[in-house]
Amino acid sequence: MTTEHRDLEAGREPPRATPPAEARATMRGRVLTVVRVAVTLAAFGWVFSRVDLSALGAAFGRVPWTSLALAVALTLGNLGVGSLRWRTLLSAFGASRIPSMASLYRLNVIGFFYNVWLPGGVGGDVVRGIASREAFGEAGATGSVAVVFVERVLGLVGLLLLVGFSSVLYPIAGVEGVLTGSALGIAAGAGALVALTIGRTLAPRLPAPLRRIAERLPKIARPAPFVAALALSLVTQTTVAVTGHVFIHALHPEIPLTTSLVMVPLAMATSFIPITAGGAGAREAVFQSLYGHVGVSFEDATAASLMFAGTYYLVGAIGGLLRVPPASASREAP
Repeated sequence: MTTEHRDLEAGREPPRATPPAEARATMRGRVLTVVRVAVTLAAFGWVFSRVDLSALGAAFGRVPWTSLALAVALTLGNLGVGSLRWRTLLSAFGASRIPSMASLYRLNVIGFFYNVWLPGGVGGDVVRGIASREAFGEAGATGSVAVVFVERVLGLVGLLLLVGFSSVLYPIAGVEGVLTGSALGIAAGAGALVALTIGRTLAPRLPAPLRRIAERLPKIARPAPFVAALALSLVTQTTVAVTGHVFIHALHPEIPLTTSLVMVPLAMATSFIPITAGGAGAREAVFQSLYGHVGVSFEDATAASLMFAGTYYLVGAIGGLLRVPPASASREAP
């Protein structure tokens, strides 16, 4: 008698074979994780091969603890601005049951933990989307996850706008091509936003699996809050640049904030590229390269970048201590 027959006689359901498509997706995910970790380690190997470790240690010692405290405060405050942007987008897309600011802030801090501490950098976005699924009633998680994705794209667009404006107003010798790259990135982000906003219109022309998803995508119901969300993205990205500048200023007070408004966002753009774990390693290499143009040593640039990253890990750890609230908790009408 086979194992399957014995299971049926005993009243147990026999184990089901993993569908081939699911198995392939799982394998691809594992391969991508291995590749991402390998690239991250290679990036760090390159970064540390260019520095004198004793000089790097001395650079860490020159940064006062007050700089770290200020960076943590700025990051926590920026999560509050991000929560307001999220709430504004929910209103723009016509959510019927918008969570309270306190609930959105809590979810934002929790999502920050997943994005910072786990490979991929998007796990927190999925958590936030699913936890806020009741905001769209019957549309459920499809609508809420779509809004979180739009928020992520707006963050990238805001970053590129900040870099573009700053590079025009305060050009830096040796850092060329920034404006062109920003324009291309903004165009790609705008294309993604347009695809989301007209998803329902295109639904009848799509294959059945995509049609079911497109039919549940939200549409922009209020344009004004959407524009406000884009403006808030400029605020969040400017705050990120100021946070990174805190550590550069501690090591090189002569470097103006206007320089960091170009360089820090460019370094942080690595987190949007899924080749390393949250941009780790790549971010430090960009810090070395860019700040080297204005006389910052590789050791000082690396120390500033690592302390900047440490700030994110510290704030993310706070989110790891919080529990995801029930989806139905802390709701309020728009």
